[in-house]
Amino acid sequence: MSMVLLVEDDAGIGRSVVQGLGGRGLAVRWLRQGAGVLDLLAQEQVATVVLDIGLPDADGLALCRAIRAAGHGMPILMLTARTALDDRLEGFQAGADDYLPKPFAFAELAARVGVLVRRAGQLAPPPIAWGGLVIDRAQGMAAWQGEPLALEPRSLALLAELALARGAVVERAVLVDRVWGADAVITDNAVDVAVSALRKRLYPCALTIAAVRGRGFRLVPPELPSYFGSA
Repeated sequence: MSMVLLVEDDAGIGRSVVQGLGGRGLAVRWLRQGAGVLDLLAQEQVATVVLDIGLPDADGLALCRAIRAAGHGMPILMLTARTALDDRLEGFQAGADDYLPKPFAFAELAARVGVLVRRAGQLAPPPIAWGGLVIDRAQGMAAWQGEPLALEPRSLALLAELALARGAVVERAVLVDRVWGADAVITDNAVDVAVSALRKRLYPCALTIAAVRGRGFRLVPPELPSYFGSA
């Protein structure tokens, strides 16, 4: 069952959306404020976010930007009482995929959410398989020879990019762009810390990550020498 995250402080709208979308076969998680949104997205697989711009503890546009900066690519539908063209354009620039002004008819909201959920399913990346390693980015899971690996979302994204290279070097700039986001300001030390944390998680399965001086990193399976090209 696809999950929709609703971020809306209005109790009447929230209850209506939860009940209505639930009746259409969608699971809905409802948060009444911005706090906790990023943590929930990091822990659960969400197909679509329905996000109110006017939240009691956060600006919805800023939260939308933060969701994108954290690397989450699911569709986002913005809800707002602001109807001017400039307001809508600002929402799209923040990373929203659709924009629905208040007040709205529930039937229209349900139709728009349905389109976005289907789009999310179509855009779900296929699993990555390399040797004994399998990574399912859509489900946020990884396994080595059938045994699950306990990885937080950023480590999973980092491992996925390295696995896609099939042992080739992945440049630092490419990792930053794909894991942290093109607009992120990330130091080399922050990248090294993230790689070191991933190395520790991979220790039981004998996969290693080799640093290539002046370039980036490569994933090395057990049968290859991990010292090749390492710093």
